[in-house]
Amino acid sequence: MFDNQIGISRIEVKLDSTRSGQHKVLYANGRMQVRVLVLLHGIDNNGDGASLYGHSGLQSLRLIAYNGARPLDGDWSVSLQENRYAHEMSGGETRLTGVPRSTDHRISDPSDPVQIFQFWVSASRPGIMDVAAEISMEGVVLRSNGIGFDSSVTLEAIPPKKYTQSSFSLHKYGTFSERVYEERIQYFHLGLHADGRQINLLDWYSNAITLNAYDAEDAVMVYSSGTINHNSGGGRSFYGYLAPIYGRSASVKTPLGYITFPINDVPGVLTLVQRTTLQTEEKPGSDGAFELAVIDEFGSEHWLAIEGDIEQRTFILGESKRSTKQFARFY
Repeated sequence: MFDNQIGISRIEVKLDSTRSGQHKVLYANGRMQVRVLVLLHGIDNNGDGASLYGHSGLQSLRLIAYNGARPLDGDWSVSLQENRYAHEMSGGETRLTGVPRSTDHRISDPSDPVQIFQFWVSASRPGIMDVAAEISMEGVVLRSNGIGFDSSVTLEAIPPKKYTQSSFSLHKYGTFSERVYEERIQYFHLGLHADGRQINLLDWYSNAITLNAYDAEDAVMVYSSGTINHNSGGGRSFYGYLAPIYGRSASVKTPLGYITFPINDVPGVLTLVQRTTLQTEEKPGSDGAFELAVIDEFGSEHWLAIEGDIEQRTFILGESKRSTKQFARFY
């Protein structure tokens, strides 16, 4: 049974357990997260430090607005699960695998008299939020902005950075190779270069199709040329597939069976696979360009379009109809 005489002597809200900085900037895209730590200093009835580990009151711990003490909601959201996007404005390493699911947001040792809990905060609109913490102990609500406590951090959400289409590139990678009879594969890499460096692309979506799960091995068809005049040479039809975000290989189904190929050889770019075949068409030609949103390492999305060049049997990067006004607005 837990000792009910153990209480809290201090509540601290920090951005890092060691640094003193209490202000952080993030992009207001609903995906970029900032880690906020809450430190609970336990004390027993003798005034000595004591661990709060196992106390039922810990389940009520939450982040609140410093002014007004309301829970963070609406434009500001809190998660106990870290996502794969960079948490710093300077960027971060590309995640080559998914983020493991969190089972506990406590990051301190159970015996430590200072119990530390982490939260992940994101914003969907620009603004400033002073963040405090709240917990209910034995029917008494304690806040880091309450009597005897004064601790908070300031989060500033700014508009996501946009890039012109010239910052994105779609180029061939590797050589055109024949995998099975009458089936050839060519890789393309879709990347983003701006601010003097490569900015990693970590995800994509499109309103035109339903995506497979991230761990699926099948690539997603995003383009079909339809039947091309065979006399012009170069194959009767070709298709475009966007590969899964994670994994080292992907597969596509053809009338001759599955073709499996390596993917994600270069971190931070998306892999588009072109399959050219002498077989008759499997799907009618695509109607217009394929529009998609690519998501960069900070969680910001950028709309692009991929078009098929039937004469050259290749792909080109076009301008999304949705992105035109965005580019004009920010640059």
